[in-house]
Amino acid sequence: MNVLASVIYYILPLLSLVILVLGLMRKRINYVLIALWLSLAALYMQYQHAGGEILGTHFDYQNTTLYTITLTSMLGSLFYWMLHTPMFQKKYIRYLAGLAFALLVTGSVILLINLWINARFIANKLPGTALMQVASFNPPSYCSYRYVFYKIDVNNRVSYLCPNHYGLIPSVGTLDVTPDFLTRQLVQPMQ
Repeated sequence: MNVLASVIYYILPLLSLVILVLGLMRKRINYVLIALWLSLAALYMQYQHAGGEILGTHFDYQNTTLYTITLTSMLGSLFYWMLHTPMFQKKYIRYLAGLAFALLVTGSVILLINLWINARFIANKLPGTALMQVASFNPPSYCSYRYVFYKIDVNNRVSYLCPNHYGLIPSVGTLDVTPDFLTRQLVQPMQ
């Protein structure tokens, strides 16, 4: 069952993109709607598989690429459908749909920026070390948020990822001095 779910997890985004491209080339709205439904199903599966989280160890380069393909396919098919549906051609509905689509695109771009920053952050992790999410009562001096991700990078320096309080774009930095609570926790014994 896990093998089938894994195959579906990888095939749905690619299939929705291929069907969207076919629909755009042949100018067939049915293909575009199929691509929209496939991308929505893939987006739901990816969200469930990630545990409802954006930042963390799940979104490496591979999963971020799949999420980007899915989101791009969904937005492209939604935009094509809105442009070619007579219901959206009325003046005020067109304005409202344009505003909703602009908000959706802006939110998607911010989400993808977050995912790619996270993927880059966890990709440069030293092998055999952990990625830790630490919560504190007071925010540290280098981050205005209470939850911070820490890792040891390939240069043996402690790096952090600080999510923005409003969820826009996280910041990444390197610590010159390792906090005491991280010294024992980040390095796992090699087996």
